[in-house]
Amino acid sequence: MAELRALFAVAAPLAAANVAQMLMGLTTTIMVGHLSSAALAAAGLGGSLYFTIVIVCRSILAAVAPLAAHAIGADEHQEAGLLASTGLVMALIAAIPIIILLPELGPLLRAIGYTPALAADFGDYLAAVCWGAPAFLAFEVLRALLAASSRARAVLVAVVIGVPANAQLGWLLIFGYWDMPALGIRGAGYTTAMMQWAMALGLTVLLLIAPRRTALRVPRQIGQRMHAILRLGLPIGGMIALEVGVFAVTGVLMGLFGAEALAAHQLALNVASLSFMIPLGIGQGAAVRVAYKLGAGAARGARQAGVVALSVGAVLMTTCGLLIWIAPQAIAAIYIDLRDPANGVTLVIALQLLAIAAVFQVFDGIQVVAAGALRGYRDTAIPIGGRLASALHNPCYVVSKTVLINQCSLS
Repeated sequence: MAELRALFAVAAPLAAANVAQMLMGLTTTIMVGHLSSAALAAAGLGGSLYFTIVIVCRSILAAVAPLAAHAIGADEHQEAGLLASTGLVMALIAAIPIIILLPELGPLLRAIGYTPALAADFGDYLAAVCWGAPAFLAFEVLRALLAASSRARAVLVAVVIGVPANAQLGWLLIFGYWDMPALGIRGAGYTTAMMQWAMALGLTVLLLIAPRRTALRVPRQIGQRMHAILRLGLPIGGMIALEVGVFAVTGVLMGLFGAEALAAHQLALNVASLSFMIPLGIGQGAAVRVAYKLGAGAARGARQAGVVALSVGAVLMTTCGLLIWIAPQAIAAIYIDLRDPANGVTLVIALQLLAIAAVFQVFDGIQVVAAGALRGYRDTAIPIGGRLASALHNPCYVVSKTVLINQCSLS
């Protein structure tokens, strides 16, 4: 029970912050869905590709959390601040190619068979949202430091404040109220980018005015700390690239079947991603708890922290899977108007995909918690090996993807 309370003190704010971040995307997606199914499809695919890229980069920088927690457990608080400062420099470097390359993907989709209108909307969204990449990556580094220093509630506060602000800003930029120009899908991209900057700046101000014992300061030997972050973080990024890359590629393929299939896929993926934020937060908490115990020399406590996190993740994701299985139509109604005959095909496909999502996310949630615990042990080879084997050989994975593509083709 003591470990359960300690885990929730770290993981609950992180999981809630993850869900709140997804709610921002959900709010924007719902507003874009009221423009048209084609706009929903373009924004969904654009958001999927954008977040695939930045989440892979963010996952590499997530190594700051276990490294900083280990340092704090060993009573080396200054080292934790130096690691975070190194991570911020790396975030800026990683964001530069994202800003340059993302706006060029629109013509690429048109070249592989997308309709000109859908490819143009897709390019407009990416050209706007790409400016949030530096802030998105910096936010992850700052969140890692706050979680490692047992200040995860500050992350939750920043994100919770951002949810209504995101809705208000999106309402203004997408639809153009209060004499604002209606930017449509491009407004959705700008909304996401601006909110990412607001949240990152909020955490930066907090750490500057109340650094406690983990002050942000760029180290002289920055190369050594970059190497430590990359050595632990690159396998994490590789695992996440395999995981989210599968969904991004599938999303691109869905677009070849038409806007309805793509919209249904993005709807189901958004729902699954929202519930996935819960075990992701638990996994982040597990990494911090395990690393902290190891830094303090408590190997038995580290193992107990991992077991407790796995148990909690399994129970919560089973519950989420049951909810999606029981009420898929009610969930779909949040995104699209079920009374509109134009959304009939989208609804049929979405209900089938939600049934698949209800099953696979249970096991996906358990593995992300296990991967988080192993990061605390600085073991990132086993998770990426397991993810690669799963992606290449798991028959359930192959069957689910075949069913998905066949259903979209028939529709």
